[in-house]
Amino acid sequence: MADFLFMTGKPAIRRDWRTWVEVDLGAVRKNALAAQQCLHTDERGIVAVVKADGYGLGMVPVARAVEDVVRAFAVANVSEAMALREGGITSPVYVLGPALPWERTALAEGADFCPSVSDAAEARAYARAAEAAGRKLAVHVVVDTGMGRMGALPDMAAEVVWEVAASRWLELDSVASHFPSADTDRHFTTEQEQGFRHLIQSIQEAGVPLERTQIANSAGLTAYARRGGTELARAGLILYGVPPVEECRELLSPVASWFTRITQVRTLPAGWGVSYGRTYVTSGPTRVATLAVGYADGYPRQLSGQGGQVLIGGKRCPVLGRVTMDQLMVDVSALPEESTVPGTEAVLFGRQGEGEITVDELAAWSGTISWDILTGLGPRVQRVYLSVSEEEAGNTEG
Repeated sequence: MADFLFMTGKPAIRRDWRTWVEVDLGAVRKNALAAQQCLHTDERGIVAVVKADGYGLGMVPVARAVEDVVRAFAVANVSEAMALREGGITSPVYVLGPALPWERTALAEGADFCPSVSDAAEARAYARAAEAAGRKLAVHVVVDTGMGRMGALPDMAAEVVWEVAASRWLELDSVASHFPSADTDRHFTTEQEQGFRHLIQSIQEAGVPLERTQIANSAGLTAYARRGGTELARAGLILYGVPPVEECRELLSPVASWFTRITQVRTLPAGWGVSYGRTYVTSGPTRVATLAVGYADGYPRQLSGQGGQVLIGGKRCPVLGRVTMDQLMVDVSALPEESTVPGTEAVLFGRQGEGEITVDELAAWSGTISWDILTGLGPRVQRVYLSVSEEEAGNTEG
């Protein structure tokens, strides 16, 4: 398991760490406040998405940093919801994914968990679980407006909502949907939201007491005008300082930097192969540094041969050949020898000196998405937390 250390200011990194990620919890908090400002209302409406262990950066530390400035949290499943409670988080928790049949009892018995409901049969199953637990259960009804993953189709949504509203053991928290392409298809997203709003209006006109809706994810929150008021928005990627759309890059504070170390440096002669498959062969004498990180730690193997780079001394150094399980090789020929001795820090994403490699840049080299990079950080990667300062803790308005 990774170590979890909280530091103030620049952390004192242990010499035995081969790879670690620094997480600035003050920046996480700033991003949560920036997300709230996008709703254009003083009423808290941000649901902080901390599933997948807080996008790989630590669910409980992230939640603690923002609990007093968000409305609720969102996780993927009941085990994640319970982990938040075990970590001392008391705010409401939305469980976004469908529960397995035997998980419903735990959700009904849990403290302020709000599971998703996609059809009338699922609503009745939750009602039975709530009755057995002897307590009313709040749920959110999910409508599939184009994601194709879960939820009631629009023509069945009213039936599901009425099933919940009519139950003495269930409480309708909200009706939710999800944008599948807010970052790439503005036309579809605009039409999708218009259809969702029309559906909500028809449900309300039919007499269902519906107080809250939720459809916006990070891209929807930052790239499209939001209504605020009774609307909730799920802030995921933006919480961690990575922009889903270019429009919001200036709104966000960088959260994480991923480090490793040089283990050795050698000068290889011309015509020498580097790594498995000899996909890279030196064209001349080349100083090659081996780094103590590989695809077992989450550094993408698919980046091999795609122009990937790391920072050493604030300078970009090309990745050579294939990424291996525990190590990768980079060209340090352009750097002074004294700046590339074993133990020297290298940055895989984040800032070092005047240089920066962003998470989305690393994702682009790897042919994947930023979410995949963050959630792929392995257990050998130590997590180090820069604590929220007293000044940041006192700021609840952005």
